[in-house]
Amino acid sequence: MDTSVTVAGYVVLLLLGFVAGIVCSLLGGWLSWFWGTGVRGMLLAGVALVVFLASLYAGCRTAGWAMGSRLGAGLPALGWVAAGLTLTFVDGIQLLATTFSGVFHIATIVAVILATLLSDPPGPTSTPASRAGSSR
Repeated sequence: MDTSVTVAGYVVLLLLGFVAGIVCSLLGGWLSWFWGTGVRGMLLAGVALVVFLASLYAGCRTAGWAMGSRLGAGLPALGWVAAGLTLTFVDGIQLLATTFSGVFHIATIVAVILATLLSDPPGPTSTPASRAGSSR
């Protein structure tokens, strides 16, 4: 694969992670609202959070697999964390106003970090000569 295509892929993954982090932070607000509506809302918010975390984890792992490197999983994760920190420290935004919002953001950061750490690094590539020598 051409190096420029690989670099472009990594840049796109970083930007997608950042944009997804900004957009999905709204999801955290909705889940926080559901959490405050009673027992049914708590159940809905809890289940939605688990499904969302699994999807986020799988997305980062898939990016790492598609790029063939742990960096492929790490760049969307880095973009996600950067988006969360950007929204947390922007003046006037009360992103972590509720406990559930804080749990949402900490859990998503843990999910993307685990996805990055558990992504398999690329293995040694075999050449036709090494395959021919091992079959003897």
